[in-house]
Amino acid sequence: MKETIYLPQSGDKRQRSTRPVAPENSALADELRSQLKGKPTKCGFNRSWTHEIASFIWDILRIAIVAVLCLCFSLGGFGAGMLLGYASTTKPLSIGDLTSAEESQTSFIYDSENNVIAKLTGSENVDRIYVSYSEVKNTYIDDAIIAIEDERFREHSGIDIKRIGSALLSAIANGGSATHGGSTITQQTVKLISGQDEHSTSRKVQEWFSAMSLEQSLTKDEILELYINLAPMGNNYVGVQAAAMNYFGKNASELTLPECALIAGLPKSPSYYNPLRESGRRNAQRRMRTILGKMYELGMITEDEYKDALNTELEFRQRSTDRNATVNSYFTEYAISEVIGDIAKARGIKRALASSLLYNRGYHVYTTLEPETQAILDEAFKQRDLFQADPDKIADYPEKPNASMVVINNSTGAIAAMQGGYGEKTMNLSLNRAVSTHRNPGSSIKPLLEYAPAFELGIIAPATIVMDEPKHLDPQRPNVDWPVNYTRSYLGAVTIRTALVNSLNTIAAELWTNVGGETALWYLKQVGIDRTSEGAYPSQSVGGFTNGMSTLEMAAAYHTFATGGTYTQPYAYTQVLDSEGNVICRPDPISYQVYSPETCFFIGDILKGVVTNSTPSNYGGQIENADGEHIDTAGKTGTTSDNVDRWFCGFTPYYSAAVWYGYDNRLRQTNIPSCDYTGAVRIWMYCMNKIHENLPGATFTKPDTIITASVCSSGYYPTDACREQGKIYTDYFVAGSYLCPRDDKPCPFHVTPTPTPIPTPDPNQQNGQNGQNGQGGQGGGPNPPNPPG
Repeated sequence: MKETIYLPQSGDKRQRSTRPVAPENSALADELRSQLKGKPTKCGFNRSWTHEIASFIWDILRIAIVAVLCLCFSLGGFGAGMLLGYASTTKPLSIGDLTSAEESQTSFIYDSENNVIAKLTGSENVDRIYVSYSEVKNTYIDDAIIAIEDERFREHSGIDIKRIGSALLSAIANGGSATHGGSTITQQTVKLISGQDEHSTSRKVQEWFSAMSLEQSLTKDEILELYINLAPMGNNYVGVQAAAMNYFGKNASELTLPECALIAGLPKSPSYYNPLRESGRRNAQRRMRTILGKMYELGMITEDEYKDALNTELEFRQRSTDRNATVNSYFTEYAISEVIGDIAKARGIKRALASSLLYNRGYHVYTTLEPETQAILDEAFKQRDLFQADPDKIADYPEKPNASMVVINNSTGAIAAMQGGYGEKTMNLSLNRAVSTHRNPGSSIKPLLEYAPAFELGIIAPATIVMDEPKHLDPQRPNVDWPVNYTRSYLGAVTIRTALVNSLNTIAAELWTNVGGETALWYLKQVGIDRTSEGAYPSQSVGGFTNGMSTLEMAAAYHTFATGGTYTQPYAYTQVLDSEGNVICRPDPISYQVYSPETCFFIGDILKGVVTNSTPSNYGGQIENADGEHIDTAGKTGTTSDNVDRWFCGFTPYYSAAVWYGYDNRLRQTNIPSCDYTGAVRIWMYCMNKIHENLPGATFTKPDTIITASVCSSGYYPTDACREQGKIYTDYFVAGSYLCPRDDKPCPFHVTPTPTPIPTPDPNQQNGQNGQNGQGGQGGGPNPPNPPG
């Protein structure tokens, strides 16, 4: 019997040659394997009689299976039709630029003014670095992968019938758990490209056809190149180059035999074999020894190489933070993530592969970032006085307050700026609170969930009178006052305008009931916040959701009011071009009408009162530009139970923005102290005032269908008595609406008092009385006054 060995020559890893295997070497191998945990299950050098019998039985069984399948498909067309159906629906793999035909190129990210804001290179992106097969061909990485994943890789045409059958028999013999899979490296590469990992017959058949198609399109080396660059390596690392650099601190071309064997074993279960954890490292090294044994068994390495590899102590790289690494902004990272997702979706490939393309193919990504607007947010989020009104008061808190903000350009619906946390951003892929943190919105949800739908359905007008009084709107507790207002007091009869400006919980819950909980959630979904899966329940009316909202979601929803009722899905980039200027992808944000312009005008006009009356005097009030010109400003505060979260969401004619303020609560729940109750408002007003400094004065557009009308404070058509008593004011109404004051329904509460008339004496009666009195007759009391004149 002969084995293949490798002899190093002039810088090359090895050259294949053959030599006889001495009996003592075989004995040595057996002895070494007996000392290993997880040793290979079979020996390729000493085939026992039981192995020969099993091999013979397997050959007979394979022939029988093929015969049965042929019979079934020849006699019944159903199975063949089913297979053909699955095959016909197999989506072709998009592999045009997946293999490296040229050197890796730097990709560039631009802002809206075409300034470069980030450069993406494989060397800087330590999570996934593309490496060509030619660079690692002289290492053992290819042999290690083939040995453990697909020993007949060089022979089959995409699928390995023997391996599939072996996996099935293994599953039967082990109670349903196979000791190895049936997928070839080509099949695994198909899954890594497409991201399709659904466990179904149709997917498996489609995977087979895709694998055979891939084999026809690419060489074996090209398929291996894809695999070594797409295989998951744990800790968000993808590909052998990222694994080599992060686990061993070297390039993949410099890996030793045992290092190659360890890395080759990671894709099976990256978390179980995680080298950065002590238990994972032990598991990975056991699998490494199994792979080394398999490589020796297949003749890929010599006995000396095998023995030396087993006795080599691996030196893992110590984790450290590279202070010289470029740190991308929160916006840039979000834009990159969106581009990767869109490329993956458009091409039907996995995100990991789309990311590799973005970082290595010289793409040009044009974003919507407005540099001046972003600079204002960057500066604001470094000012401690905006975040901590009294630093001494929170000195002993387990953490400091944080915030996030998103600004959207009203004319385009694009994200103009984004901030995901307080202070300087010191690392990539840190928590972006603007998109990844979801917190309950408190009362900032009221305009979206109750008031706008109620206006849209014609249930209310700004001047509609409602009663702020104890209510029992919780069906689970019908005898309990719910909800209660933030002030724990009631105002009695108020207008809808007053109820929203004062954020009365009783009125919000009543409107939610009148609109209908499911209808309210439907409207909320239309503005980009889908919580329909939660079902409708009363606490949603005051901001209590199972799943909270992100800052981006709230900014985009309020943007709908600023545009006259049109919702536009927020987007962060406009196009991606390849190195030759060809369009790779463009965003396709959905846009549609949700509310009427009249509803949005009502909301904007009422929320102007919130900004004017309910914001801190040093930051609040309507925005004015540098020339003192007025710019309409509308907004709504939001507070959750125990002051855990504070929100401010609003808009002007130019921009919409949302701010969340609070604590991350990583150690325990931290309540916002009273001195920072206005934290969200401070940040919002500071940024928006600076953003609008050089913009012309502007007001919200009033639709032609909106009229002004006088109305009594009772909500009825005013009478003269209402005027005399000063009970009249003007408000906005939709022309022709039944909610407009009507003269045939005057105010019944204010009435002009009828003066008491002065009685006029009857002359005849008066004369008789005088005569009687003059005659000394019986008197009837004092004489009435004489008539005038």
